[in-house]
Amino acid sequence: MEKKICVLGYKGRVGQELLKHEGYVALDCDIRNERSVEKAITSCKPDVVVSLASKSSPEWCENDDNFTEMFKVNAVGVFHLGEVTSKLGIPSVILSTDHVFSGKSYFDFPLKGWIKKGPYKEDYHRTVPVNQYGRSKLQGEYMADEYDNLKVVRTSYLFDNARLQGLKYSAELDYRNQSYPTFMYRSFMHLNHFVSGFSYYINNIDKMPKILHISGSETVSWVTFMKTWLPEANIVTHRKDNKVFAPRPHKAGLDVSLSAKLGLPQYSYRDGLELL
Repeated sequence: MEKKICVLGYKGRVGQELLKHEGYVALDCDIRNERSVEKAITSCKPDVVVSLASKSSPEWCENDDNFTEMFKVNAVGVFHLGEVTSKLGIPSVILSTDHVFSGKSYFDFPLKGWIKKGPYKEDYHRTVPVNQYGRSKLQGEYMADEYDNLKVVRTSYLFDNARLQGLKYSAELDYRNQSYPTFMYRSFMHLNHFVSGFSYYINNIDKMPKILHISGSETVSWVTFMKTWLPEANIVTHRKDNKVFAPRPHKAGLDVSLSAKLGLPQYSYRDGLELL
């Protein structure tokens, strides 16, 4: 029998794509309010709950005025989901990010150990995020760890044609404040390929580990990604952080060897660019 999968936070790109597939239904509730979450899930009667609810703009999250709202959604919201779904015995999953890692190599004196650059495996615990978005998502992961039924899927940079149009415009016009870093690495993946892997995950959620990475099978720099996508464009590069933006992890990205071993379909960023 086909699973009924309720999607919380369905208005984003991932959620809208999931809802195109049979078995996925939108779940309307306020993740900041446990009563609202309980009422919606009880009414929906799902086999699985997927939470995509998140404040995910690093710039927005870095603004001190938005801290309380970000924390309520990205961290406390996971607590509400865990409380409700664990009581009802419903397997659930939240979506996290490689922003929980630093993407840098250095000796951390408070932790008394070396921090490594990516790509990262699921069991790497010296996370040390560099921005508020990553810290809030890591807090959400800590919340999820308290519930046996609540799992975490991490991904890296998900793209589709709509998301890349602004990047193409910048690259072709040579906007120097829109140049691309040589030192920032991500495991780029097309949105449709992510949804394919994520759907496989959800259909086999009982066999999946507590944390799993679903992302592109290759980790490359932003410059490599842009030059592969737009070989004729004048791609401007930079070698230092742009202070206009919130801090980003440098050599991040995710090791997906475990998801490959578990049978999830694997795609590289090159496979994704062929879909554009």
